[in-house]
Amino acid sequence: MSSTLPVGVIAANPFFTDKAAAPQAAPAGFCEHTVRREYVLQKSAEDVWSWLNNPDTFTKGQIPPWRVEFVSADPDTPAGFHEGGLNVHHGPFTLFAGTMTEIRDGEYRDLQYFYGSHFLSLRLVRPTRLQFWVEKVDERQTKVILQLDSLVKRWFAPLWSFGNRCFWKMFGFWIRRQA
Repeated sequence: MSSTLPVGVIAANPFFTDKAAAPQAAPAGFCEHTVRREYVLQKSAEDVWSWLNNPDTFTKGQIPPWRVEFVSADPDTPAGFHEGGLNVHHGPFTLFAGTMTEIRDGEYRDLQYFYGSHFLSLRLVRPTRLQFWVEKVDERQTKVILQLDSLVKRWFAPLWSFGNRCFWKMFGFWIRRQA
């Protein structure tokens, strides 16, 4: 775990230890599920990183009643993308609540979801982690890799895979158009 969190946040929040920020478990019948996508963009790495780390990218244009929120456990640190920052994607049948555990400027971001996060129902999908890597290919090309890890009821895994194919295809469209 990175030690760049503000001292007050670490002391005040028991989640910030050397252990995983958001330990996960699920009842019998769940399997680990990973969605990994790569996008090669005709954009600079700096522009892509800036877009990925702008809270407006994720808060503006949400279809109601779904929302994305950023808050800070430290009153002296503004809400947004920073280690220790809190984030929640929520709406009907959706609760992805977590904390940013590691950010390496220009190259990597890790969001670990808390126990209780779910899609549709706790009995079906429990997201555990969302990671982004940004790699400069050359001056005009950048590769973005995203990985979403979840615990999924085994029989539901093919449906979760299909839904993620559709959702992340749209994300690819958004990042190419907006970054």
